[in-house]
Parts: sequence; structure tokens; C-alpha cells
Amino acid sequence: VEASSGEEEESNMKCAGATQQETQTCDTEDDDNYEEVTDSDNEDVDYEEEEEEEEEYDGNDEYDEESDYEDEDEEDYEDEEYICADEDEVECQSMLLNDNECEEAGTVKRCKASCGFCAAEEASEAYGVKQQISSWEMMEEWNELQLYMSRIEAGEIDDEIIRDDECRNHQDLCIKWAVDGECGIPAERNHMIAMCSPVCQTCHLESPCTQFIGAEDNRTPALQPGDLNKLFKRIATASDSFDRLQLEGIIKTDEIDNEDGEWVEWMKQYQPNVLGVDPWVVTLDNFVTAEEAQHLIGVGFELGYETSTFHSNGVSKNAGVPYRTSKGVFYQWHGDNAAEQIMERIERVVGIPPIYAEDMQLLKYEEGEYYKYHHDYHAGHLQSPIGPRILTFFLYLNDVEEGGETKFEDLDNLTVTPKTGRVVIWPSVLDDDPLEIEDWTFHEAMPVIKGQKFGSNLWYHQYDYQT
Repeated sequence: VEASSGEEEESNMKCAGATQQETQTCDTEDDDNYEEVTDSDNEDVDYEEEEEEEEEYDGNDEYDEESDYEDEDEEDYEDEEYICADEDEVECQSMLLNDNECEEAGTVKRCKASCGFCAAEEASEAYGVKQQISSWEMMEEWNELQLYMSRIEAGEIDDEIIRDDECRNHQDLCIKWAVDGECGIPAERNHMIAMCSPVCQTCHLESPCTQFIGAEDNRTPALQPGDLNKLFKRIATASDSFDRLQLEGIIKTDEIDNEDGEWVEWMKQYQPNVLGVDPWVVTLDNFVTAEEAQHLIGVGFELGYETSTFHSNGVSKNAGVPYRTSKGVFYQWHGDNAAEQIMERIERVVGIPPIYAEDMQLLKYEEGEYYKYHHDYHAGHLQSPIGPRILTFFLYLNDVEEGGETKFEDLDNLTVTPKTGRVVIWPSVLDDDPLEIEDWTFHEAMPVIKGQKFGSNLWYHQYDYQT
């Protein structure tokens, strides 16, 4: 998860030194200095100072045939003058004699009108703000929305509990957020219940977030501007890269806390490895013991791993989205001694109390399963009491025979290899504005080629999540 801001500074560090555990390699083929975590031992790393050339990532070869639909999410949603139409009306109408053509992601992007997506967007105004629909996964959400609303209109759901005034979509990205899993946040702190009730099928639920927008903000933020850099620089002081980071001016003498000696010595046992500084990406090794890892894997089996299944006060639905085939379950770890010890260590690393973190998301990937290019930040959280996700702390719970890496495509394919007890930490927001997305930290979980992969997400929010 490291990303270059595009600044062309010779001193800008894009590669960090290798640790005893692994070798960092820098791919300078496109004049970008990034790192890749591999499992080889003690090889030297060459650092080249070259001008950076901005390029668009073409997509992983394995996913070329579907890369168009990954791109469309970012293009359509950021364009303020978004218009739903065919790119070439004549071509689209001529080639859509076969309905199967619309099943291709690239065709959907080129022929949204001919494939019926524009008509769906227009019809969505009946339930609030017109939605942007640009994939079959979103179309499936739209179809489910219509079925839910038809049940309400037919009186199949007790109209005495329906919040008529709130049963509307208030944002144009409600359907996209639902596909991303935003309806799955526990109902007692889910802004989607109020903002996107028809999509989440929660018009009959009462949301504590309904009256939040516009209320006096007495919340205590996890991060102030500048805190992210302080957090990662502190970790870096315990890394093998510390001396070099000082020489390059990335960490200045006056930024070092001389009273941090005990903490630094404690951190060194986890062999911090700085993979990037703009933004920061760091790995720690042996952070979770083998026994703790097996315990969390067992908890996942006990709770039951489910395929992209989201729950909201008894309302559940299986998304089954093609870009996410992993299985997972959220774990409320309070009272679990092993999990509490892990959380205490994490708090000591990042300096943020656990109340700002979501429940642990325990994950299982079988062979061939993956989670494609995505970001952990969701703009909809800005309208929620919990605020946006600010930091990801990902735990690897087993060695994967082959595949299953975490890859940051926009960072010259920076790749982290799964290893029992390893964690990787990256920001989702900007250091100078913790409410704004860090555009460079999109990432994906690569397919497991051989064996299984187990892991755990821990997402921190800008405001209190747990209470």
C-alpha cells in the first residue's frame, strides 16, 4: 500500500531495506521505486534515483478480461457530470442482437443504455436519489431493492414499523456501497440504515444515525492532521531502515522521542519492515503467535465462514459478488483472552484505543478465491458517527503454499506474501486530512493458487466505533 504522490524528488524513498526474513526488490522498469515482499533470504536491494513517470496500471494479466469493470467504478463515481449513455449507440445496438453480450464487463461499460442500465438508473428515482448502476452486481442489488419495496407496497411488511419519511435512498452511490458490503455494518452504528434504507432493506429498522447529520459534533477523533506520519515514523525507528530514513531526511532528529527506547526495543522483536513512506506501508513479522493464529482460524470455523454475507438486525442477504469470492465472518472478540492480547499489542503499536476499531473480520480463501482491486475507505462513512476508515491492520494467520498475496496495483504492484504471524499496516486517509481518502492505497487479495489462506482484517475508524 504505498503510493507515490507523483512528486519527482530524488530523495523520495520508495524502497526500504530488506530484513533478515525477506528481501525487498525494487521494480524500476517504469522508473518507479517500489518494493515487493518475497520469501528469499538476505539479498541486496538496489535503490535507483530516477524521475518518476506517471502511468496507468493496465491490470493484472490474470484479470485483463474483467479489468474494465474494475475501472468503471472509479471513473463513473468521480465524474461530476456523469451521464448514462452508450459510448457508441450504433455499435451497441448492432452488437446486442445476442443478449449474452451484455454479460461481458467491457460491454456494460461501453453500452450501458443498450444493456438497460440507464433505464434502471432512471427508475431508481422512484426510491430517492437516482442511483449510478454500472455492473451486474449493482443491477442485482437494484432488482433486490425493487422486490423489497414491492413487498412494502403490497403490505407484506407491517406498515406500522415502516419509516415512510426515511425509506428513501439519500445518496447516488447507495447501490455501489451495498455491493461493497456497507449494509453489513452492525445496525446499531450503520449510517446506511438511514442513508440507503431501500437498498439495505432496512426501512423497518430504526437507525441511531438518522438524526446525526447536522448535530453538534462532540466526537473525539482518533487522528489529528499529522498523526499518521507520526504513527508510522515511530514504527520506523525500530526498523533496519531507520538510519537510511534519517539520512534521506524522511525522519528528522527532532521527531525522535528519546523516551521511546523501551518501546523501540519491544518493537524490534517484530522486525518492522518499511515498504514505503508515501504513503507509509509497513510489515511486522511474528506479531501473532502460531497458537493465536490457530485459535482465530478455529473461531472462524466455529462461527461459520460465509461468502460475502452481510447482516443487519436479522435482515441478511448473500451478495456473492464476482470480484470478491472469499469467505468471512465478523468476530466480537471481547472476552476472548487470545484476541484481547492481540488487540493490546496492536494498540501498543498504533497508539489508537480498540474502541475505534471494527470487530475482527476473520477470512478464509480456498484455491482460486480472491478479492479484487478495492479500497477500504468508503465515503458513506462520512455521514456516520463512526467516520471513515483511517487505517488497516491486516493479520496473516497461515503460510499459503502458493498465491494469496496482498497486492497494491497502483504502487507498481507492491506485493506482500502471506506468512503466519505477519501483519501489514497501511493508511486509508491522508496524513494532513484524516477524512479524505488516500488515493494510492487501493489493493487486492490475489487468488490462492495452492492451499488455503486465513487472515483477519482490523479496520480503524476516525471516531469511536465500539461504543
